[in-house]
Amino acid sequence: MIQISLLGQSSKMISHFIKTSPKTAWYNRQKIMKSKQLENTQLKFKTLNGQIQIDETFIKEIHKCNFKDKFDKRKIHLDSFSTNTKRLQKQWIIENINKQLIKENSIIISDMQPLYLLVAKQTNSILLATKTSTNPDASYRKLNKISKLQSNLKESLIHYHGLGFANIQNYLNLWKWKYQHKGLTPNQQSSVLYFNV
Repeated sequence: MIQISLLGQSSKMISHFIKTSPKTAWYNRQKIMKSKQLENTQLKFKTLNGQIQIDETFIKEIHKCNFKDKFDKRKIHLDSFSTNTKRLQKQWIIENINKQLIKENSIIISDMQPLYLLVAKQTNSILLATKTSTNPDASYRKLNKISKLQSNLKESLIHYHGLGFANIQNYLNLWKWKYQHKGLTPNQQSSVLYFNV
């Protein structure tokens, strides 16, 4: 069960191998993802300062039936469909990327996303924006690393159909744990993970 989950297989594939229903396989996978070992991959929040390289990524998440109350405030950032892949929104930036996240007088390095001007303004920071593909400066090379991480993340998550809003953190924890242990084979990974599940 753990080995197949680490390979990123679907619930249907897991159920086939462990001879149970897809629903039971899905619940068991969530149990693995909620283990203390995966939970401990989450970094404790700390305010960012100094030179900060920033880039956004978007993943499909299912919101269908999650917000039954039509006045639920969380709806303001959703589109009218069941999946949300919108670009950054001004209101979200104002609420989330502020002085609680980034200390004043920091240097923010980003691509050409216009809303990063707002980030710099409300954190009283300096913005260095460039097209990373055309700028060979060492200051921007970490942005390329961020892009590779984003691609790796999306490639891992694409195997999970119907990525639920409530369970996204579990999938992110699994991805991060796998990334940290990428030198191990699935068999070795499952042995390491087994003891804390």
